[in-house]
Amino acid sequence: MTADQSPISFTNEQISIESLPKYEEITLNKPHLNYWKIILINISIWLSLLGVGLALLLIFVDEIKPNTTIILIGCITLVVLIFLLYRISFKKRGYAIRTHDVIYKSGIIAETTTIVPLNRIQHIELNEGILSRIFKLGALQIFTAGGQTGHLNITGIPIAEAKSIRDLLLKKLDLLENRPTEIHNNE
Repeated sequence: MTADQSPISFTNEQISIESLPKYEEITLNKPHLNYWKIILINISIWLSLLGVGLALLLIFVDEIKPNTTIILIGCITLVVLIFLLYRISFKKRGYAIRTHDVIYKSGIIAETTTIVPLNRIQHIELNEGILSRIFKLGALQIFTAGGQTGHLNITGIPIAEAKSIRDLLLKKLDLLENRPTEIHNNE
């Protein structure tokens, strides 16, 4: 070290937990109500296919016929549970776009809140399935630099809103990439 250079001092101050922003206080946007219709249609299609398979088993397999009542009660109970779990899951979902990050919350038993900083976003896709197009809804898929665990798939957004969010995030990403790097010199 030369005489005109001063030693760089390193500090690592403790941060008060109370001073951190509370993401729990953010009002989350919920999926559009028409997305619940899409969920119901998808569940109904799959359960109908399973029901046809079960009916064929009950008709053609003689060993199962004595247990038909028990099997039907079990299937009805399973169908009711599936619909209830999907409904609760639908009501728990939410997302928010903030100045520096995107928040997505989902889950029933294990509730997951994912917060993705804008500077971690690699690219954004806007997806529309067949049913989504009918109901004018879309899904934003946000890919991050952090790998699979950081990716977000926000479904049930009105297509015009999804396009606006995508465009807003792309503009913010452009600003982050084109911002000049700050150089700090300690003199």
